[in-house]
Amino acid sequence: MAEFVAQLNEKSNSYAATSASSAKDSVALLKNAISDEIRQLNSIKGSIANYSNSLSSTQDQIRNIVNRYDISANNHARAYQYLSSAGLKLSSKMDSLEMINRTIDELIVKNQRHLNRLDLVTETKTTAKKSDAAASKSSIWKANTTSISKDVILDNIRSNYSNNKSIDKYVNRTDWASRILLIVLGLAYSYWIVRVAYVLKQNDPSNKLAIDVIVGKTVIFLFTLLPFVNFFTPTFILQASQLLIMLIFMYLLRHKMTGQQRKIALILIIFYLLDVFVNMIVSDDLFLRVICIGFNLIALGLVSYTKRRINNPESPGYISNFIYVVFAILNITAITLNVIGHVEHSRSFSIACAVGLVQSFTLQYFADMIKLDVRNQFKKDRLVAGFWMRFNEQRTLAIITQVLRIVCILLAVIVLANNLQFIETLLRLSETFFGKVRSIGSISFTLGNLVVAVLLLLVANWFQKNISLIVLGGEDGQISQAYNQKMTLFPLFRLAIILIGFFMAISALGMSLDKLTVVIGALSVGIGLGMQNIINNFVSGIILVFDKPFRVGDQIELADKKGRVKEIGIRASVLKTADGADVIIPNGDLLSGRVVNWTLSQEYSKTSFVLHIDRKANLEQAKQWINDAMATSPHFVKERDSGISVQDISEEMIYLSVFCWVNFAANASSFKNDVLIILYKQFEEKGLKFYSVLPPKN
Repeated sequence: MAEFVAQLNEKSNSYAATSASSAKDSVALLKNAISDEIRQLNSIKGSIANYSNSLSSTQDQIRNIVNRYDISANNHARAYQYLSSAGLKLSSKMDSLEMINRTIDELIVKNQRHLNRLDLVTETKTTAKKSDAAASKSSIWKANTTSISKDVILDNIRSNYSNNKSIDKYVNRTDWASRILLIVLGLAYSYWIVRVAYVLKQNDPSNKLAIDVIVGKTVIFLFTLLPFVNFFTPTFILQASQLLIMLIFMYLLRHKMTGQQRKIALILIIFYLLDVFVNMIVSDDLFLRVICIGFNLIALGLVSYTKRRINNPESPGYISNFIYVVFAILNITAITLNVIGHVEHSRSFSIACAVGLVQSFTLQYFADMIKLDVRNQFKKDRLVAGFWMRFNEQRTLAIITQVLRIVCILLAVIVLANNLQFIETLLRLSETFFGKVRSIGSISFTLGNLVVAVLLLLVANWFQKNISLIVLGGEDGQISQAYNQKMTLFPLFRLAIILIGFFMAISALGMSLDKLTVVIGALSVGIGLGMQNIINNFVSGIILVFDKPFRVGDQIELADKKGRVKEIGIRASVLKTADGADVIIPNGDLLSGRVVNWTLSQEYSKTSFVLHIDRKANLEQAKQWINDAMATSPHFVKERDSGISVQDISEEMIYLSVFCWVNFAANASSFKNDVLIILYKQFEEKGLKFYSVLPPKN
């Protein structure tokens, strides 16, 4: 602990090197780092306070034991020596904690001073910038006209780059943990697609394991997620990364793109480079401002042309209506700001337009790339009976599509906020919105904790629904029939997952157990008033799991419903009838009603039926035909007894009663069908009469 606090102290001393000449983005990065460190120090201080209280409580307990049992050096010497030694150690620990606590207080004060100084630096820069802008701002018709030379262009580039000098700070101050995590994710993604491609190539040699495709997709994966490493990403890095992704994107799709799409993509890249360059050299000069306005107008025309030419949403380069409207608003705003004299803001909006347009294409390809990889994973697992084969492909892709949509929206917002230079404001507003403590009665929570709690409940709900598929296996979202008998305890597993998710969500909300007791007490009143049936079914489900009057896969009969037990749930169970219908029966009815289980002690079931055969037929020969017909059916249980007896004789027919055992009660109809078809053909060949009737009801 002391070494860690010393490291924080050294880190705090390094903040003093920040001067008023530092770039605005660098100051924002430092302020964010110092604020995080202050929060970390306060958290450590709270942990120390809790630990110190625990030590103090233990010290009080030692004193109480000594006083209660009159322990002294003369009386119970060994116990006195042990307790005295423990007391001294506790006192030493508490003194050390007190020293660390004082050091932390000093660090908090020191960091707060650094933060106040940086606020003053930011305020000074903002005031100076406003003064400079007020002095230099002029509408386009009052702008100065100067000759454009190489030196002027280089000076403008240096001036504009100085506003984004935070590249060095970004490289040096970004937490390496987030960088390493991104690299690990990239390597894992690369390994995943290589493994899938290798299996597909073994099955079909036409599937190529192209190294350039794997490297290109990995680079796209890394640079697309790069803004998540640090929200304060310099605009130059964003511009370069989007250009790189776009070039790789064109290379990977070179065989799938039409000539028109390739031409549009090439024009877009050339325009992107020129637009970024022009906005890099722009100044208050009339000529350069007119050129920037011209590029804004060309951008509007290019996007309108692309939208008219590419109408298929699945095609590369498709522009949705929302992106088109946002792009038009940003361009019109950039032109307006340029005309009225806000050149710096106009530059930010112009760059945001160019980067945002390219990013709309790269994010679309990124999402399609991930979904294609998931489809290939399903294809590979169908070949090797892998883990993913357990899930339904369409439902899985739908969930992944929703997750990718959220990720792409967050990436677009982060990049846009960085280009428009309001990422710090956005993060501050987000922190205020999600971190503000809100109250409902005596319960306090934040929206951030509420979001985490909802996510925990959603994850727990997904796990409890798919736990049987994950553990036992299956295919296309359906549990394997081979595991039916192993599913009896899964309702309890689902209940345990729901309870764990619920308590984790309550913990994330910051609710204490005493407040939870109040909530449970309120729920108890509601249960007593109107939820008796739900509780009855819930308790009945638990009893069914342990009592086991039937299992998943058993053939049961309840009142007028007969079928196979498909699922035993927490509240209700599902019965699969012979018609293919799923009947949902409350567990209370199953526990209180008369249930006939045809497969409780064994799976096979006895079946019987009556046959009418011609009196002209040889009786022994007819019995042999019937026995042979039963033996040919795959549902016939040869190990169990069977019999054929004469039930009645008329002038024309002999009534034979046939009984035997089939391997499963649900297969009785199929067994009878197999036997009747064979006997019909044999009697028909001999020219003998043959009929079948239902067995008489007792």
